[in-house]
Amino acid sequence: MSYQPKSYNKFLAGAATAAVVASAVVPVATHAAEKKLTDVKEGSYYAEAVNALAEAGVIKGYEDGTFRPNNQVTRAEVAKIIAVQLGLDTENAGTANYSDAKGHWANTGGYLAAVAKAGIMKGDGNGTFRPNAPLTRAEMASIVVRAYDLQAKEGFESQFKDLNAGGAWAADAIKTLEANGYANGIAKGQFGSASNVKRADVAVFLFRVAKGEAAPTVESVSAINNIEVNEGAETVNLPKEVEVKLSNGEKAQKALEWDKKGLDLNKPGEYTLTGDVADTDLTASVKVVVKAVDPEVTSVSSINATQVEVKFNKAVDAKTLFTDGVSGSFKSGVVSIRSIDSVTDGTLTGELSQDGKVLTVTSTQLFEKRYDVVVDKVKTTAGSDVEKFSKIISIDKDVTAPSIIGTERITANQVKIKFSEPMASAGSTTFKLSDGTTVSNITGHGSLVDGGKAVVLDLSSTSVPVNKDITATIIGAADKAGNLLNPNPATVTFQKGDKDGVAPTVSSVTQTGAKTFEIVFSEAIVGKPAVSIDNTPVAATNVVIDSKDATKVKVTATDVLDGDKIITITDAVDGSGEVQAATNRVVKFVKDAAAPVLVSSAVVADETDKAEYLEFTFDKDVNLSSATVDATGSYVKNHVTTSIGADDITAKTVDYKDVTKSKKVIRVKLATLLGNKSVEGAQYSLDLAFSGVTSDAAVAITTGKATFTRGTDGTLTNTDVVALAANNAIVQSPTDNSTLVVTFDKAVDAATATNTANYIVGGAVVESATVNATDLTKVTLKLKADSNTFSGVRNVTVQNVKAAGSTVAMTTTTKAVDLKENVAPTVTAQLQADLKTIKLTFSENVYQAANTSVDFGVFVGTDAYKWDNDNDASTPEVAFEKDSGLGATTATAANTVTIELPSTVTATQLNKGLSLKALSTIDITDVAGNKLSVPANITISNN
Repeated sequence: MSYQPKSYNKFLAGAATAAVVASAVVPVATHAAEKKLTDVKEGSYYAEAVNALAEAGVIKGYEDGTFRPNNQVTRAEVAKIIAVQLGLDTENAGTANYSDAKGHWANTGGYLAAVAKAGIMKGDGNGTFRPNAPLTRAEMASIVVRAYDLQAKEGFESQFKDLNAGGAWAADAIKTLEANGYANGIAKGQFGSASNVKRADVAVFLFRVAKGEAAPTVESVSAINNIEVNEGAETVNLPKEVEVKLSNGEKAQKALEWDKKGLDLNKPGEYTLTGDVADTDLTASVKVVVKAVDPEVTSVSSINATQVEVKFNKAVDAKTLFTDGVSGSFKSGVVSIRSIDSVTDGTLTGELSQDGKVLTVTSTQLFEKRYDVVVDKVKTTAGSDVEKFSKIISIDKDVTAPSIIGTERITANQVKIKFSEPMASAGSTTFKLSDGTTVSNITGHGSLVDGGKAVVLDLSSTSVPVNKDITATIIGAADKAGNLLNPNPATVTFQKGDKDGVAPTVSSVTQTGAKTFEIVFSEAIVGKPAVSIDNTPVAATNVVIDSKDATKVKVTATDVLDGDKIITITDAVDGSGEVQAATNRVVKFVKDAAAPVLVSSAVVADETDKAEYLEFTFDKDVNLSSATVDATGSYVKNHVTTSIGADDITAKTVDYKDVTKSKKVIRVKLATLLGNKSVEGAQYSLDLAFSGVTSDAAVAITTGKATFTRGTDGTLTNTDVVALAANNAIVQSPTDNSTLVVTFDKAVDAATATNTANYIVGGAVVESATVNATDLTKVTLKLKADSNTFSGVRNVTVQNVKAAGSTVAMTTTTKAVDLKENVAPTVTAQLQADLKTIKLTFSENVYQAANTSVDFGVFVGTDAYKWDNDNDASTPEVAFEKDSGLGATTATAANTVTIELPSTVTATQLNKGLSLKALSTIDITDVAGNKLSVPANITISNN
């Protein structure tokens, strides 16, 4: 049959033709025709085309009953489809002369020659056809346009931005396909030119074009139900498709590309996200509700013979876990893992993940059998308490072999080999080049680091070749349970780096303290520099490379730095072995003349002697020379205030808390400081007098303040937990919308209860918090004026408040409270054209509680406006007209009223200026009860 493209416009012209096409599209057909293809999704863009073939009894799918719409189609398969569908003469076509298609079924069957003669499909210009190569969407567009003789439309502008992605030669064909209404893209503005064609796409392309039906357009997008996730979730599963209504009345599914900007899964709230609907200019939206959750341990599980992983649902504060606030040893009572099967317990250390949600606990003993795991006294990074975790878990004996998980180049001369778990032995290691030559003088392979999870190889010896593959063979390495490395032996390959040709340089020298300065280099260094100040060398121990940022070096001088100094820096070494050249910098130092500032004071129970200490934290390092602290002030116990005079307490010696870790924290034992004024459970407010406490620049701090509650020596401070009262815990004052009263179930610690940061009122600002002097369970909150702009229910959160004498903060609690807004109404005044009526305009509807009272007085200049109030001409009074028309109830509230003067205002009076003043009897409020806000003088305008 000759090539007649225009006469073959019906894709389903007959069952015989459809059957032939189907046999090319679907190579395996074993299921009965009446059975539906299980993976053809109703409403999908390809369902109609594929189902039409299935209903004709020609598509039977694969052996498992699937159509596999996303599988690729080869160029040979498409050549057969086109040749058969268009009735090309394949019997007499012969074979095509393609070097890569000799003997191929599509060539021996005449299909390749037929489509080539018809000008529909061609080779790639190099004498090849690539019959088994997947067909691209750009190629498919070109084939369909030629096969069905589709015509371009002049002036048509394509919506696709990737017309040339599959080759510029196909751009016109894609535009033609699109202009005739047959092309849908793979995403908004994307035809997917370079992407491979899927089986579904072949059916859709040919079905639409042969029927002469344009692809229906999307008219509307269906709503998507809200999605709820818990706070701290790692991800949210957004729908990949959305249901849309098409121009032909049918419904379909369209792919979505979501914009997640602004979504914070760690912050409770409602987030509305929008997504682009594929192949349209429309968008879909979904509301993601992040639900607040209480901080807790979500799981505890073993990860190897000596390590257990504790997962939290919120980031936790390392300072509440570890004695040094970073990692390592745990604080007392925080983490315990104790055997209940007579297995020896080990000493525990820990490390917190960067996101603060995973705690890895390492034991000095092997874990096996049952353990009682307790995690307690942990706080989140936001200061909330993590619920105590206590559970018995079983840990099976570790029989999993360790492995090498990779290498890390530390410097040109250092390589780290990493293991999958802590090792007991690094085994023995040999090193060879790729030609079998043994490499000697590599050290460090026998010493485990990073808690046993790595070894660091030192390649600095000159006998170790540069830039050549070195293979390390490790034999006999074993984990803590004795499991040998798998495979054993194991090998890794690495290289020693060469010098990079760029030596480190000094970027800056900056003063950081009275005796300290920081040197910043152009790159990380591994060998610290030699430093001199005015030709006087600084001891090497006082030159320290920053452990977190190796581009920085901290230098500590022996004397206070003041004035211009010549800083000489030399011999810093970078990771490739390049040495920094000598550098001289003139640095102008400013003597630190500011005294240390007392940042905070707190009562801390010492974990060793169980005594209470009063700790002082300063904003800078302090030096102690016969240092003492004295105090005066008062304390409150049982609502009785007792003064502490100058002779009641004598100065007591203070010392560093731990000078090896910080010189900013000093302390004194409370029992020693307070003497016979030490009263358990009392709330103290002290004025402090320091002596012998100075900065590095010898500037002394002499005074400070401390507020705290005295606990009990001999035991750790009590752990009572305060909570909100069961009923009416948070109420608004009936007479003042800016006042809230919070009631707790027990007396509170004044220091935490008066911290405004511990109270969050949705839509308002808490300005102050005051503990009731006669009832220590009540705290009065003062809202900032005009900060609560609406009336209605909102969340009020109370957090971090402690019980009196306790060291444990309350569980963060949120209550829904119905509050009235606290925005005070305002007023303006205007003299009317009759020069006798003053119109008052309020910012909102107001009323006066007792409408017989007089609210305002009218003044001319500084004198009150005068008239005869009782019609007695002989005794004129100074009186003030009652405002007229102002309602007496919320139902009759209004936002405008008038004041009628007894006579017309004169020009002289106008020149002096008219003003309105509120009287002591004023009782105007808005409907929420907020009193009118009036300045001392309100100018009455005349316009």
